[in-house]
Amino acid sequence: MYPAGCFLTPILGIRALLKMQPAPLLQNICSTLLKPVLCSLMIMLLGAGFVVAAEIDDSSLFVEAFTAYQKTDYLLAIDTIGTIQQLFPDTPLRDVTLLLLARSALKSGDNELAAKTIVQFNSEFPANPLKAGIEEELLRLGRRWQKGERLPPAIPLRTAARKVRNEQMSVERSRAERIGQERLLAEKAEQDRMMLEKVAPERRDSERLVSEKALQESVMASISIPGDVQTVAVGQRGEIPFEIVNLGTSDEDFVLETSAPPGYEALVTVAGRSDDTLSRVTIGTAAPFKGSITFYMPPDKVDGHKAAISLRAVSGKYPHVVQTREAQIITAASLVRVVARPEKQMLAPGEQTRYHVTVLNAGSLPARGLDVRVLLPAQIEFLGEDGSGHRETGGGILFKVDTLNSGKLADFTMDVRIREDSLIGQELRSKVEVVHTGLQIKEIFTSSVAVVQAK
Repeated sequence: MYPAGCFLTPILGIRALLKMQPAPLLQNICSTLLKPVLCSLMIMLLGAGFVVAAEIDDSSLFVEAFTAYQKTDYLLAIDTIGTIQQLFPDTPLRDVTLLLLARSALKSGDNELAAKTIVQFNSEFPANPLKAGIEEELLRLGRRWQKGERLPPAIPLRTAARKVRNEQMSVERSRAERIGQERLLAEKAEQDRMMLEKVAPERRDSERLVSEKALQESVMASISIPGDVQTVAVGQRGEIPFEIVNLGTSDEDFVLETSAPPGYEALVTVAGRSDDTLSRVTIGTAAPFKGSITFYMPPDKVDGHKAAISLRAVSGKYPHVVQTREAQIITAASLVRVVARPEKQMLAPGEQTRYHVTVLNAGSLPARGLDVRVLLPAQIEFLGEDGSGHRETGGGILFKVDTLNSGKLADFTMDVRIREDSLIGQELRSKVEVVHTGLQIKEIFTSSVAVVQAK
């Protein structure tokens, strides 16, 4: 099902879309998919017995693309993002839109589009915190494309993507389930491949230990950490279990050290006793030592942020005898974006209009306890809202969002008026502050511009 309001366009609007030229970046997709999708949409609207006129907006289109990506319908996601780029070239959602386009292209086998898009993202947003979550495969494709290397499409992925698109259009549930099973098998194969790659450095460490055996025969230890990457929600504590085996012939003392990026508060504890921290342990040859690395996921990390936490066991007798293992962790968080705009861009002094504020969540976790505060410029007079917010003493208009699930949005409206003393030609912008009350994090967004014109 499409989110309510995303494609309830009048019939004349659909005809206009059919006449539009697709962006060059999406020629190969739009030529085969755009017209069948629009024709199906016309049938759906006419079959309902009525047509509801509603303006297509960038936030609803992004949710449409995000939902298609979540359902592995990557070609529909690419097609919808193309519509966003044509209709809303200056959208404030451009960073997450480019990132979603790159990932959709990668998973659909369009390596050329994926590479161009991730290079474009890095060029337009060099300091964007979302760069921390970009997949290495995307970055590698971007580097190859910048070197002028030809990037042929991944035929199996392209074939799979077209198959999913066709099955979605024909609503064949049984075939869709079979495609889902094939996707799970492919993911399992990729996980197995990554596990084999992880074994390789451990094998090299083992070979290095053998070569140094003459110097450290009396002290040997082995550290085991699960190979699965942990995903931990922001503001929550995580735990990485480990086991140290004394491979020597006698009891040995080991100094245990853990290192993590600032803010993670990593500590070494005894297994099952998170309050029992330690830095030194004596391990016998008969039984291994089991412990945990406890850490805190900082609230300021963005969804998909990667980090590494390492554990070192240093011999108490021979400081040069060191065993190290590293665990990877990923941040799970909400990713809130706000689109705020007046219904009209050109407004005369004394004219009334309505402000629309849309809050959407493009992260992997629900956003909870959001305070959405709209700060209007002095030239705009607040008249009232849609009943879900209230005006504060300081002049801001506050809306509260208890829970905003992943891929969903919340809409608010306000009635406003341009003051009579506003200067002709003056540009008016509003600010929107979003406070995550549970995490005590504030984000600030800027509305679209409104220009004062003569009556």
